[in-house]
Amino acid sequence: MTPVADGGVHTSPDLCPRPLPAADEVAFRNGLAKLASGVAIVACQTPVGPQGLLVSSLTGLSTQPPRLLFCVRKQASAHAALLQAPRVAVSLLDDADRDEAERFAGSDRATERFADQAWRLDRGVPVRRGALAAFTGPLHCRIDAGTHTVFILDVAHAEARDADPLVYFERGFRALA
Repeated sequence: MTPVADGGVHTSPDLCPRPLPAADEVAFRNGLAKLASGVAIVACQTPVGPQGLLVSSLTGLSTQPPRLLFCVRKQASAHAALLQAPRVAVSLLDDADRDEAERFAGSDRATERFADQAWRLDRGVPVRRGALAAFTGPLHCRIDAGTHTVFILDVAHAEARDADPLVYFERGFRALA
């Protein structure tokens, strides 16, 4: 294992050998489509304004210390900004936020995603007003994981409210009920 500047550890490929042969990519993607997940917007502040993207690969990692894990495709529009960001916000969407999810999923211009008044910057990073849950804090580490980067967030502030979540399943947004 190799320590890195941001406090994370990159694992040697020797410690995590890749099983051969690899699964068929189409079959693998079809299997992942069966994995229901919550939908969140991950955002950071940059010198040119807020940037962010929609993620569905999000999980709670630890309660002590409080940490979240999310994954971002390296070709995503906000990937480079997230690599440089010292702090980020994760805004979990509810089923009433489907239009916002569609807007983030369809827009290529990252800064235009924050054009409306549905965002606040009172913690130094863009947080969705009325998010089902919102988590903010510094990035603990970033881990290279092939086509994606795994980000681990040290949660400094968390808030939540009651509502039904927006879920991503079978390559589409769905309500839980």
